[in-house]
Amino acid sequence: MNTEHVTAPSTPPLDDLPVVAGGGAPDSMFANWLRAKGELPLDGLRQGLRRHAPTLIDYCTLALQPSLSAEDEARLDTILTQAIDDPLLSFWLDEADGWVDGQLNLLPEEVLKQQQGKLRRMIGQTWVDTLWNDLQHGTKALQAYLKRVGVYSGAIDGIMGPRTQRAIESLKTAYPDDWPLGYL
Repeated sequence: MNTEHVTAPSTPPLDDLPVVAGGGAPDSMFANWLRAKGELPLDGLRQGLRRHAPTLIDYCTLALQPSLSAEDEARLDTILTQAIDDPLLSFWLDEADGWVDGQLNLLPEEVLKQQQGKLRRMIGQTWVDTLWNDLQHGTKALQAYLKRVGVYSGAIDGIMGPRTQRAIESLKTAYPDDWPLGYL
């Protein structure tokens, strides 16, 4: 169980929020407060879009081509390399990919849902496989320990079978208070 103390994100003090004439909607009050502080997230997105517009136009133009010259490939590689270090450019390239997909109808909605389902199953299977491998590794380590202590004579195969379980019970019986740690 996680006992780490978690603090809620800080919220602006109510007396710091500007009063909007006419009692505007809470959303507009918050947006006005953010604007006053210069922290409106959409402004940053707009600025990023303006700054990256030429790059995005190049990217979309290249993405819509049936084939690329060596020069075009180099330009595309440069754009993608820039996006690694610039999260805002990466965001806008992802948006551009969605637009290009819509223009070319590359991935119909039904196919997208099928692919997402396959990905979920693969991620789930990978997680299960990783967990299984971790359990087997842990079981092998336990079997090796039990063998060194002298309560297990079976194969070190990573399977928690009846012989391994009996060896654990034997260890508990032979050492009810302290397990022999020298064998670890």
